[in-house]
Amino acid sequence: EYVVPITGELAPLLKKIALLTALSASFLLAADSKTVRGTVYYRGGETASGAAVQLEDQTTLQVISRMTDRNGHYHFAGLNSNRDYSVRAMKKGYWSKDKTVSRFSSRPVETIDLYLRPRKR
Repeated sequence: EYVVPITGELAPLLKKIALLTALSASFLLAADSKTVRGTVYYRGGETASGAAVQLEDQTTLQVISRMTDRNGHYHFAGLNSNRDYSVRAMKKGYWSKDKTVSRFSSRPVETIDLYLRPRKR
C-alpha cells in the first residue's frame, strides 16, 4: 500500500473536506436511529424496579430485554427508525399491555410508560 502525502495549498482544504464528510456520515447514522424509554409502574402508581422490559422488532421478531433500574426506568437506544416495535413489561405474575412504536413517528425519542397488572389466568 502506497500513501501519497497531501502537501501544498490544497492540504488544509482536503483535511476540512475529509472532516466534514466524516461528520456528515455520523450525523446521518444518528438521524436514522430511535430511542425508546419510559418508566414501568404498578397500577397504584408505584414504580417497578427490576421489571423485565421486552422490545420486539415487528419485522425480524428479534426481542431485546432490559431490566428497569431502581426508579423503574428503562432505555433502548440505537434502534432502526424504519421499523415498528412493540414493548411490554413483566414482573412476578404482573404484565403490561403491549405498546407499539411506529416507524411513522418522527420523534427520535419515544417515551412509553408501562403499567403492570396481575396476569389473568
